[in-house]
Amino acid sequence: HQIRRELEKLGCEVCDLTQPRRTMLPLGLPDLYVRHEGWQVRIWLEVKTERGRLSPWQEAWLARERAAGGHAYVVRSVNDALNALREAGAPIETHTGR
Repeated sequence: HQIRRELEKLGCEVCDLTQPRRTMLPLGLPDLYVRHEGWQVRIWLEVKTERGRLSPWQEAWLARERAAGGHAYVVRSVNDALNALREAGAPIETHTGR
């Protein structure tokens, strides 16, 4: 929930695809779909705990999305999510101002 709140503060639209609504969705689909129209950025985020591991379905889904030119990341913290946005082209400053 913390990741979602922080991304929404930046003006991102965050679609939560986690259980229980997942029953009709493809196996391996990431937890969050995030987009920001102004930045023209769209990313998929699989949220894991520090020790959480990807299932084979998740690994396969992320690999297929990347192969199709999409941005898909595994994140374990708000900082990871912000770094994913930066990597996808979002103009978010780091703590050093860069």
